[in-house]
Amino acid sequence: MPQRILAALLAALASAVMPLPVSAQGNATLAETVRQVSRHIGEMSMTLETSDVGVTETLRFEPFQQLEEMFLRDDVVYLMRHGPTDWSKLDRKNVAPTDCANQRVLSADGARKMRELGALLASNEILPSRIVASQWCRNQQTVDHLFKGFDMVDPTIADNIPVETDGALNLLLSLQGAKTVTGLRQRISDWDGDPDRKGPLLIVTHYTNIEELTQFRVFEGEILVLDPKRNNQVLGYVRLRSSEPDVGHFAESLSSPLLKESEALDMILRYYEALGAGDRDQLAQILSDRWVGHGTSALGDVQDLDSFLASVQSIAGGLSEAKFDVGDIYVTEEVVTVIGTISGLHSGSIYGIPASFKPVEFGGIAVHRMENGKIAETWQMADRLSLLRQITD
Repeated sequence: MPQRILAALLAALASAVMPLPVSAQGNATLAETVRQVSRHIGEMSMTLETSDVGVTETLRFEPFQQLEEMFLRDDVVYLMRHGPTDWSKLDRKNVAPTDCANQRVLSADGARKMRELGALLASNEILPSRIVASQWCRNQQTVDHLFKGFDMVDPTIADNIPVETDGALNLLLSLQGAKTVTGLRQRISDWDGDPDRKGPLLIVTHYTNIEELTQFRVFEGEILVLDPKRNNQVLGYVRLRSSEPDVGHFAESLSSPLLKESEALDMILRYYEALGAGDRDQLAQILSDRWVGHGTSALGDVQDLDSFLASVQSIAGGLSEAKFDVGDIYVTEEVVTVIGTISGLHSGSIYGIPASFKPVEFGGIAVHRMENGKIAETWQMADRLSLLRQITD
């Protein structure tokens, strides 16, 4: 059996939904929108039926194994950094927290992202019971645009979420900011849920405050989920899939291995999405001009995109209801390795073996080498012996 079969079956990667924890299955919204994209990373999308809600973002969270702890508990705290700002305008020395004309504020794109973040949270029924924010303008703007996102889903949501401003959350060590994180730490430690409302506490503060308290470095608009019952332990993070480092706090690490890993993972996911849709134009943007596919065709190595798509489509009729369940995605240097299990129904001829209409399941692996932000080389292999045994027994 030629190894090219893996290419056809991996096309289902982008739509593969992994089993959710029992409690999460009880939340119809989460059960419909959550997917596992690697062993530890999950994503969450919108479920709204209205066509006038323009949301292109998805939520990314980690670890997937903490899904229940992060999204189904009311006694956790969402510790959030304000949304993306315009770094061409820095805070004036000794600027007052409420002096918006002389401090860094949300960019137009940052405001959009916070609206979409709010819409995604509301659509997935992940809403805070109350919000507390720094006095600084970028934090207040973040809250305002989150509420505009809530309104996109349900205009009555804002009526049930009280908002408080707290100077103890102001920018740490600025001349008119918080002197320590003592107040922030105490507020988190004291949280045990709201007796009158469901949902966690959402705190909107600054990078410096969050790093001082948790030792975690966060992107603009990123949320850390903390558990007060475990000494404010960080359970995981939630952020928009498009979140990226800012020049203010990540300038020295914009080319770090961690960022490259994230970019590589996104590239691979887009590859499988395009492959599943047979989107030649999208694949052309993802694959390098010098791309070579090993094991993607019975004829040997492939460099021509049209031949590659033809080989994928030629096998699709032999295995219906195909699905690729991701076991692991490993990113090292410029190589991404995808390991998982392929399943489907043998409903057509595969290499001369007529349809048996038996369900089949076998392992598969694909290795992609990245070069200059594109996939330059792909190796693919499936457990052919296991498949053959299942369709010939």
